[in-house]
Amino acid sequence: MNNKIKTLLLAFIVPVFLKAQTHTDQNGWKTSVSNPISASAEQAMRYEIATIGYNSAHWQPGGLIFIELFHYSYATGYSKYVLENGYGQGALNGTPVLRLVENYGAVANARVLLGTPVDLATSYIGQVNRKLPVYVDVRSYSTYKVKITYLQERVDIVDNQNQLGFNIAPTGTPISDFTVSGLPDNDIAGSGNLKITGPGHHFIKNGNVGIGTRNPTDKLSVKGKIRAQEIKVEADNGANWPDYVFKKDYKLPSLADVEKHILEKGHLPEVPSAEEVEKEGIALGANQALLLKKIEELTLYLIEKDKQLKTQQLVNEELEKDYNTWKRC
Repeated sequence: MNNKIKTLLLAFIVPVFLKAQTHTDQNGWKTSVSNPISASAEQAMRYEIATIGYNSAHWQPGGLIFIELFHYSYATGYSKYVLENGYGQGALNGTPVLRLVENYGAVANARVLLGTPVDLATSYIGQVNRKLPVYVDVRSYSTYKVKITYLQERVDIVDNQNQLGFNIAPTGTPISDFTVSGLPDNDIAGSGNLKITGPGHHFIKNGNVGIGTRNPTDKLSVKGKIRAQEIKVEADNGANWPDYVFKKDYKLPSLADVEKHILEKGHLPEVPSAEEVEKEGIALGANQALLLKKIEELTLYLIEKDKQLKTQQLVNEELEKDYNTWKRC
């Protein structure tokens, strides 16, 4: 084969090969990759990257679609979303679910959003088909390439169920600037030990954490014992800390009133009963403040009684002097 023929074959094969790589099909498992899509300098842009065709009430293939965002320009950035659009999630009167499951790199300047489903003119077994727009937003000088993995039939115009229309070079629309949290929206589970390591801080931004319980009602709910070297409870700017007991205008309850309350209620005033503690538990910070208040009140009672004892002691000493003087007369 002479060089001229080889050149002609390469000129024919290479463009076909390159074009074929925009869309691949591995036994029905398809991928499509877009051209670069960019923000316009600081102006954020929105691109309709794909449209999903599905039936509104019936199970169908391809309910799970993977959407990957690759930062293409000046920094590293990768995000992977999972679109769940199957039984109970889009089909059968459900709502499609979009989750961010992976996020890596130094930059997160793009996000995937779902549009509003629109009824199509076609139907399946008497139930209307719908199309669902999929958008990618890009911000802050960034450029991305988008890869979608799916099982649907790829078409130019979506007009039926089990179809996907992919826009290789979509047109951008200006939008308001936005932020990307970059926090994955998926459950973390394991059959062994759960370990979170590394030199940085570890935090849970939203929601409640349960240990020993599947239904945490507070930021941290623990069913069982807690062991720690130290527990620090922050006061609300000191506003509820009971130093006010020592102020001159504080009205100290009389011991008679305290005794009456104990006889009637079976516990100190303001202190919750055993039944209340068993039902509601105890707020550690508030309980410490309440206990300190009672200690401070007790201190005032002791100071008052000490003064009374000293006064009584002086009276007794005077009486004893008078008695001794009378006795000598």
